[in-house]
Parts: sequence; structure tokens; C-alpha cells
Amino acid sequence: MRFFEVNAAKGARFTGFIDGAHRWGLPGGLCPVCGSSPGGLGEAYPSVDLSGWAHREELAEARQVPLEEYERLRDLVRLQVPFEAPLLPGAEFGPLIGKASGKWSAIDLYDPWTLVMRSEIVDVLREAGIALRASKMDLRFRSKVEVELREVEIHCRGRLHDSCFPGGRERPCERCGRQGGSYPDAPILDGRTLTGDLDLFRLSDYTTIIIATERFVDTVNRFGFEGVVFKEIPVL
Repeated sequence: MRFFEVNAAKGARFTGFIDGAHRWGLPGGLCPVCGSSPGGLGEAYPSVDLSGWAHREELAEARQVPLEEYERLRDLVRLQVPFEAPLLPGAEFGPLIGKASGKWSAIDLYDPWTLVMRSEIVDVLREAGIALRASKMDLRFRSKVEVELREVEIHCRGRLHDSCFPGGRERPCERCGRQGGSYPDAPILDGRTLTGDLDLFRLSDYTTIIIATERFVDTVNRFGFEGVVFKEIPVL
């Protein structure tokens, strides 16, 4: 199976933008050993509704806390998440709420880690056999033209292969597990970590990077949907 990195298309026709955030989110957790927060920017689960959860107010405001406090909240919220997920610091839950502007394509990455589709495109892809978990968004449009958009929920799966880090990969922190290092210029997927159960997933070690299977890419190209472009990534 072939895999492709999903990136935003460039040009004057692709200007969709959202100023907003999900309703709830885990705080950042400052590690006492490495001094960093093992953040999971991009990790978001809009299908997870915490509105009836007793601890929801503790996740209502973005903030930085000691690592132990983040771990306490992570373990509590894990009981509310009906699927396997890393739940890294900064992981978000519930609908995306905010203001929308610009011109929206069939599929958009208004930031590199959040994939948005028009509602009718979600339906077309599902009918074509692509399994998508997509949630409605609570948006106010700055223009008179409103578009029904859905956020595609993308779960974490594979990792990059160690060989694509020329200087060697950093050792993970012994306390929080954070493994630093910039995203490599020539990424390679570690085939041992790919499960093959999702047509869209984000990398577990670089949660801002979205990967699509060949099947998803072929389906999008067959219908001529615009807004994103694909770059193949080799697998070892």
C-alpha cells in the first residue's frame, strides 16, 4: 500500500480560514526533567462530548500545569474516550467553535493539522467506500455566504522510521516520553507501525502531519475535489 502526506493547496482560490478552538482541551504538562511539554498539537476528537462530565470545567481553559496534574486529567478523560488515543498535552475535544472566513473548497486544511470538508463531500466519499468520522462545527461566517462544513476526526497511527533522521533520532525523555527533533526533509514511514485500518491518520510522533492511503487519494482525484495536494512518502 502507498501512503501520502496531505498538504494544503496554494493559490487565491484557497482562502478558507477559521479563528476558533474546540470546546475542551487537556492542558500543557511541564516536565520536571526535560523542561518541555510533550505536546500533541493537532490531536483533536470533536466526536467526544464532555458536556455531561463532572470534570469538564477543568478542561475549559488552555493553560500550562505541572506534568502530574496533566497526567491526572488525562487519566480521568481517558475513561470518556471510546477509542484508543495518545491524549497528549493539548489534545482537544468537542466541536470546533469560532469564526469562519474566505473561500472554501471541497476539502481544506485551513491549518496544517485540521482537515475540513463540505458536508456533501463527506457524503460522497462515504458512498465511495471511504470511512470518515466527521463532526459539525459551530461557526459564525464573516461573509453572507455560509457553507456547511464538517471537521474530519483523524486518529493517530504510524511513526516515522529512524533512518530518516540523518544525525540520529533523539532519545525520548525518561520522564514524559517527549522525543524532540524537527520533521525531516525526506520522511519515511515505519511500516511496522502502520495498521492499515484507516484511510486518513496523523502520525503518532508528529501529530500535525496527516497521512492518506492510496485509496483515499485515488478517490479524491477521481472526483476532482480541490483544496489539498498529496506527496507520496516511502515506507520501510
